[in-house]
This record gives sequence, C-alpha cells and structure tokens, in this order.
Amino acid sequence: MTRVKRIKLELDEEIEFPILGISTALNDYRLAWLLNENLDLSFQKENNVFTLPNKKKELKSYEYYLHQNEDDLSKFILVKNIQQGSVLFSDSEKLDFFLVLRENYIHPIEELIRDLRMINGIVAIFPFSSSEFEFSEYLND
Repeated sequence: MTRVKRIKLELDEEIEFPILGISTALNDYRLAWLLNENLDLSFQKENNVFTLPNKKKELKSYEYYLHQNEDDLSKFILVKNIQQGSVLFSDSEKLDFFLVLRENYIHPIEELIRDLRMINGIVAIFPFSSSEFEFSEYLND
C-alpha cells in the first residue's frame, strides 16, 4: 500500500500599507495638482479603472490618479470615495478621497500627514491601515 504524501501550503500574509482618508471640497484634478505642487509628487489620471463588487455583487468601476516614482520607490494612488453614485468605502462616506500609499520608502507618514494638513483646501486627514478596507486588494495596479 502506498503512503499518501501531504503537502503543506504556506501563504505569505499580505503586507499592510497606510491609507489616508481626506476630507476636502476640492475636485479630483485640483487635489491631484495641489499634491503635485506642494509635495513634489507626479499624480496623473490613469486611463485604466479598477473594478470591485459592491454589496449587491455588481461590479463597479472607479477612476484614480497614480503617482509612481522608480527613483524613490514610491507608488501612491488617489481615488475619490464616491463616483457615479457608488461609494467605495461605505463606512467612511464622509471622506472625499483616499490616498493609498502602496509603496512608500522615502516619505515618513507623520511628515506626509503634516504636509497634507498644510495644503489649503484640505479640511482633515484620517490615517487607516489597508487591513481595514476590503477594496485595498484591488489596488495592485
């Protein structure tokens, strides 16, 4: 009789990353421009969208802005919370945008939050972790 061979599958835990909730009355293109000007970033509107299912299992599309810099190993995503009547994160409907820091090896988070709060037009910044958002897994770009 042949012995059954068992294989143990080990999965790496997903790496958590910071997400900053932004409260502002600014339009998406204006906020992206202000971030570029004040923080020396290079946000550009992406032609692609990311899609994710809502509570009714319907796929919804979300537009976003992307800053990616190979030199300082940074990759930030700016996405509006409410787009075309669909809410990205319903637990934080009052937040207007999310700044997702997918890769951030040069900008200390405390300094980044301080600098964001100094931008005229930004009312408040709220730090979160990617583990608090189900949509973060769709932001792999």
